[in-house]
Amino acid sequence: MPELIILVALILVHILSDFYFQPSEWVTDRNLKHYKSSALYKHIAVHGVLSFAVFSLLGSNGWLLNLVYSGVIVGSHFVIDLAKSYAKKTTKNFVLDQLAHILVLLLLWAWSSDKLAEYGALYPLLTYKHLTLVVAYLIILKPTSILIAMILAPWTKELKRIEAALPKEHAKHSNSSLESAGMMIGYLERLLILTFIVLNQFSAIGFLLATKSVFRFGDLTNTQGKKLTEYVMLGTLTSFTITIFVGVATSAIVSSLPIGK
Repeated sequence: MPELIILVALILVHILSDFYFQPSEWVTDRNLKHYKSSALYKHIAVHGVLSFAVFSLLGSNGWLLNLVYSGVIVGSHFVIDLAKSYAKKTTKNFVLDQLAHILVLLLLWAWSSDKLAEYGALYPLLTYKHLTLVVAYLIILKPTSILIAMILAPWTKELKRIEAALPKEHAKHSNSSLESAGMMIGYLERLLILTFIVLNQFSAIGFLLATKSVFRFGDLTNTQGKKLTEYVMLGTLTSFTITIFVGVATSAIVSSLPIGK
């Protein structure tokens, strides 16, 4: 589809303008001065000029329409970035910001290439198999974390008694690692495991388990002792077991899809 080159080019322009052509000084100035920041206007001007170039060089519309499309990108980018300047600097807000920009580009591309009605017609093709994949990925995140915490509850109490016997600063550092880094590691490993299963790459799961075991076992043996090592390994194996079960069930349901074969 020739029109796709415009979409790819618009996304390329967005990445270049947001991450390579935007100095850190501009970001700092925008976050401090918000709509009064000259850097904000310079930034959206870069987006506007490059977007206009994409539509003019790769599109078949007149310069007036290209100017309108570029104006939509400039206006939406201004609103989104201005809102981001007031928001907290978190991973969630960063992801939402980028998703909002990409969504605008997708809709604008579909509109400019007269594909909006065509892609809207894809909605009836959505089946329970696609929703099964979404449900599976949602299950292995927070619900699975809660289930693992419930399963490990008896050993968690013993772990807390061990931490209470440690020096105050050491115990505080240990607790922080378990609550933040441990949770993120669990999320990422389960996302990878489910993806490997859906793609029928079971050997990659063994490599992931071996890699994590080497790093976590070696680190914990040196700092926390055997009980904490066993606690972490128990949590890891519980996480793997639940995710593999969900993955196999999901793969069986969506087996008629190419990614399930």
